[in-house]
Amino acid sequence: MALHGSQHMRALYAVFIRPALGSQAPLLSLRAPAVQPLPPHHLITTSAPRLSIPRRSPKSAPRTAEIQQLRDNDIPARRVQVVDEQGQLREPQTKFSVMRSFDTSTHRLVCVMKPPRYLSPSDPTYEEVAANYDYIVEQYKKQQQKFGKNEPRPVEEEEQDSDIGIEIGAVHRAPAILVVPGKYIRLPSGEEWVPICKIENKAEAAARVRELAATRKEQKKLAPEGVKIIELNWAIDGNDLGHRLKKVEEFLRARRKVEVIIAPKRRGRKATREECDSLVKKIKDALGNVDGAKESRPMQGKVGEVASIMLEGNRDK
Repeated sequence: MALHGSQHMRALYAVFIRPALGSQAPLLSLRAPAVQPLPPHHLITTSAPRLSIPRRSPKSAPRTAEIQQLRDNDIPARRVQVVDEQGQLREPQTKFSVMRSFDTSTHRLVCVMKPPRYLSPSDPTYEEVAANYDYIVEQYKKQQQKFGKNEPRPVEEEEQDSDIGIEIGAVHRAPAILVVPGKYIRLPSGEEWVPICKIENKAEAAARVRELAATRKEQKKLAPEGVKIIELNWAIDGNDLGHRLKKVEEFLRARRKVEVIIAPKRRGRKATREECDSLVKKIKDALGNVDGAKESRPMQGKVGEVASIMLEGNRDK
């Protein structure tokens, strides 16, 4: 008579998990002898013992900026898929054969995708998980066959089999693992991780890095400075105006933004309309002395009162 639903889960737990966790006998006497029992010190004390799968995050995959560091023999895979110059994805090949197809003094194999989360030998739980990984793979496959990848278990079944559900969930959470002989990542599905890679010209890559660094340096040079402010008054004398307009031209040649603020003098003589118009003309003449500089915003305010003119150097050169 076939077992279904919660009965099937209880049978799975009783046959495979409870004997492995409740005694020092080898895990699954019906299975391959290479699989060892989980050590008692790793068990969680509840109503039912549980398979010990690490809850903490395993080794994180590199961030985008670090993915480029996965090159040649540092790529943890035995087989790779190469993207050719036309952008076509080739069939999986051994990493060894791919690396023999180009001159390693001028080219290199670069991984262009993010590796999965995986446990490495430096992780304290690595030996335990590695010793039981065949069992984990088998249980993972059974879950996929029974429930699919996204279909949850029925609520009533979860309530009836909370301990079993935790065990099955622990298997489902199992990370990938780095297999030291061969240095490749094995997935909980039992398959090997096959990354997408490209063959890169070292000289061209170095040139791109230098170009990017120069662009970032230029952006950094321009961005943090913000807008330079030059303050004038409508009745400013000729010498003072000459010095300040020279400063405006220097900022514009350095491709900076400059805001010229003009206001009435608090004390002293009030400028005539002709003097105000002449000042505005001299500011625009200074703008014309700088190639590519422009008035990025029309004058705001009123002539003779508080006014602002926004200028900008040529940022396209």
